[in-house]
Amino acid sequence: MKITLSKHAQFKFQERKINIRMIEEVLERYEHLFYDLIARTIVTIGKIKIDGKETNLVVIFTKKEDEIYIVTAYPVRDIEKEIKSKEGKRWIRIRM
Repeated sequence: MKITLSKHAQFKFQERKINIRMIEEVLERYEHLFYDLIARTIVTIGKIKIDGKETNLVVIFTKKEDEIYIVTAYPVRDIEKEIKSKEGKRWIRIRM
């Protein structure tokens, strides 16, 4: 499957020390899956390591046929707080 990055994602990946392998890892082995009602995107969350420290990575994307378009991705330490602030308001849980 082809993965394409938005210009925003390309810029933020450098700033946040995220690489495409991390994205692939979260897409393949996510722990949470949501649909964002406002942005109409899919949200996956999985564990990764950045600079040797384990954290959660939120990956926001759309999928069209054989292409995944990454809108953005960002690391979050307190994932329960992030989910609690968005679930039911903006995000709908698809699967755990």
